Amino acid sequence: MTFTVLKDRTVAIPAPVLGILLIVIASAFFALMHNTIRFLSVTEDIHPFEMAFFRVAFGLIVFIPFFMRSGIGILRTHKFSWHFGRAFLNAASMLSWFTALSLMPVGDATAVSLIGPVFVAILAMIFLGEHVGCMRWFGIVLAVIGGLVVVRPGFTEISSGVWLVLFSAFAVSFSKLIAKILTGHDSPTTIVAYMTLLMTPIMFVPAFFVWQTPTPYQLFFMALIGIFGTVGHLLFVQAYKLADMSLVEPVMFTRMVWAALISLVLFAEFPTPWTWAGAGVIVIGTTLLARKEARHESRRVEPNASTVDPGNAD
Repeated sequence: MTFTVLKDRTVAIPAPVLGILLIVIASAFFALMHNTIRFLSVTEDIHPFEMAFFRVAFGLIVFIPFFMRSGIGILRTHKFSWHFGRAFLNAASMLSWFTALSLMPVGDATAVSLIGPVFVAILAMIFLGEHVGCMRWFGIVLAVIGGLVVVRPGFTEISSGVWLVLFSAFAVSFSKLIAKILTGHDSPTTIVAYMTLLMTPIMFVPAFFVWQTPTPYQLFFMALIGIFGTVGHLLFVQAYKLADMSLVEPVMFTRMVWAALISLVLFAEFPTPWTWAGAGVIVIGTTLLARKEARHESRRVEPNASTVDPGNAD
C-alpha cells in the first residue's frame, strides 16, 4: 500500500473515529515510554532524574525543525514569568512521575494518574471561579471513590510511589490551569514553544547531581523515551483537535491496558482486580467531568487548535 493510498483512506475516516484511533495509538506510545523508564531503572540503575532530562532533551531535538520554520516571533510574550512557572511545574511533575515509575508497577501508576482531571476541575473552581454544578461534583466524587478503590487506604500501605504519582498529577493540573490563563495572552504555539525550550535547562539541574555518563546502549533507550513521549504527545494534540474531549476521555483507559500488557511481558507485573475496578470508576467520573467541560469549551472559539498543549507530564 502506497503512502498516498494510506493517506486517502485516513482522510476517509470520520474525524471522531480517527481521533479515538489516535488516542489508542498515543496511549501505546506512552505505555512504551513508561515501561522503558522502568526497564532502565530496574536493569541499568539509571536515576530517574537523568532519564527525565534526556526525555525533554530528545523531545527538544524533535521540535527544532518546528522552531526553525516558525521563527523567533513565536517567543514574543509579556508573560515570561508565567511560562517559566509553568515549565517548572511540568518539570516537577515529570521528575515525580519518572521516580514513581522506578518504584511501582507501571499499570498501578497509570491507574492512580487517571485521577488528574479531578485536580484540574477543583483548581479551576478555586482559581478561575468556574461554576461546578451537580453533575461535575458527582463526577469528582465518583473519580475520588475510584482512586480510593485503587489505593485502598487502611487495607494496604500507601507507598511513596503512589504519593509521587498524586503529586505529579496535582503539579501538572496547575500547569494546565496556567496554560488556560495564558491562552488569553499568547497563542497556543507560543505556550508550547516556551514549555519545550525552558524545561530542558530546568531538568538539567537535578540531573547534574545524579549524573552518570550513559553508555551507547543506555543512550539508545533514553532516546527511545524521548521519541515515544514526543510522538505520543503530538498524537494526543491531534486527537483533541479531531474529537470532543467528552468522546476522547473514556478512551484514556487504554493507557492502562497498554501499560499492563507491556508490563506483563517485560516484568511479569499485572494490576490487581481492585486496580482495574478502581481505574474503571475513575474513568467514568472523569468522563462526566469531560462532558461538562466540552459543553463549556464549545461556547468559545479556540484559535490554532492544532497546537493546543494538553500539558501532561509525559
